[in-house]
Formats: sequence, structure tokens, C-alpha cells
Amino acid sequence: MTEPDPRIPSIPSGWAGRAPSRKPLRVMPAELFNRSYRPAADAYLHVAPLKRPPIPLVIACGVIAAVCGLIVWGTLAQAGTTPSMQGPMPFIVAGGFGLLGLFFLLVFVNALAASFSRGSWANRQCVAFGASGIAIRLQGFDFDVPWHEVTAVRATRRRSAGAAPALVPVLRIERGAEHWDLQPGVIDADPSVLYSALHYYWLHPEQRAALGTVATPQQLGGAI
Repeated sequence: MTEPDPRIPSIPSGWAGRAPSRKPLRVMPAELFNRSYRPAADAYLHVAPLKRPPIPLVIACGVIAAVCGLIVWGTLAQAGTTPSMQGPMPFIVAGGFGLLGLFFLLVFVNALAASFSRGSWANRQCVAFGASGIAIRLQGFDFDVPWHEVTAVRATRRRSAGAAPALVPVLRIERGAEHWDLQPGVIDADPSVLYSALHYYWLHPEQRAALGTVATPQQLGGAI
């Protein structure tokens, strides 16, 4: 399927989800997000942070990983002690639960790390933009994309992986063949306002100088 012209602003119906964040974009000094030893290119950035993973989900993953670990330990401890625990079956069961436990352990560690990093401004995961370009801060990845290198900003849907792929809504920022996707539900600011602001300043370079002031953020979403 051919993507529509990215220069034409378009937000598909229901793209933002049932209960998207309604928080405004925040204004923060760009140095808080600077990952180099050189001065930041902008004085201020307009920031849409990412939400922390839900605490119940983090706890559930940790509990499942722990239960799987106990099953593996108990199965291996009883291997060969009774007729029903003879042969390779205990090791097959332990291996299966071990792999399941390892998966949930990795998810738990990743979610726990995200909870801390998304809650700390020094390591904030976010999408931000200023007069010089877009800053993308994800867990373990930092990208600074100058405006002139951006080739598209889209509110679109992508096909998820799996046997029964579904269309997943994403905010997509493109730089040639490279792109970054963020689901609207993980953005801790109004995703429609974020898309509109990114799209507007991508296509209107003459307006970007205003992004260096602290007065502009209060107008974002209302004037765009």
C-alpha cells in the first residue's frame, strides 16, 4: 500500500486511541537532553516525554519470572528421585519453563529500567524538537535529526509482526530509508498536538526561530 503524501497533514480516525494523554508539551532547557560534550544546538526544546510502564505490568512480569524459576529449581531438584521423574522429561519441562522465565525476566528488567529512566529528567526518554531539529531519546538510543534531514512526519499505522498481523497506530519520523515509530499510547503528551507541531515546523522553516523562545509552547496546539 502506497503511503499518502507526507506533506499533507493527516491524522487517521481513532489514531490516538481511546484515552490519549491530554498533557501539553513541556519546555525544557536543551542541555538536559544533550548527549555530547559540545553545547546543545538549541536553548530550549519542546518535549513530549514517554510514559512509564504500568506498575502492575512490571510486577506481573517479575512474579511470572520468579514462579518459572521456582518451577525449574523444583523440577531439577526432583529429577530421578521417583519413577515419574525418570528420563529426559524433567529436563524438558525445566527447559521450557526456563525459557519462559528468561523471557519474562528480560521484559521485567527492561520495564524496570524504563520506569527509572523515564522518571528521571537526566535520562528522560522522549521526543523533543527545537529550532535546529528533532531529538529522539529512547532506551539505549539517542538520535538528533536536523530539520533538513527529515523526509516525512506521519500519523499512520504499521503492520505488527506475527501470524495474525494487526495495524498498529504509530507516530513515524522518517529520514530517508531510516525511521522511528512511537505508538501514541506511550506518549505522555497529546499525540495529536505532537504530530501537528512536528509536521508544521517540518514544513515551515521560516517559523522555527520562534521555537527558541519560552513563550511559544503555550501556543502549541492552539495555533497549529
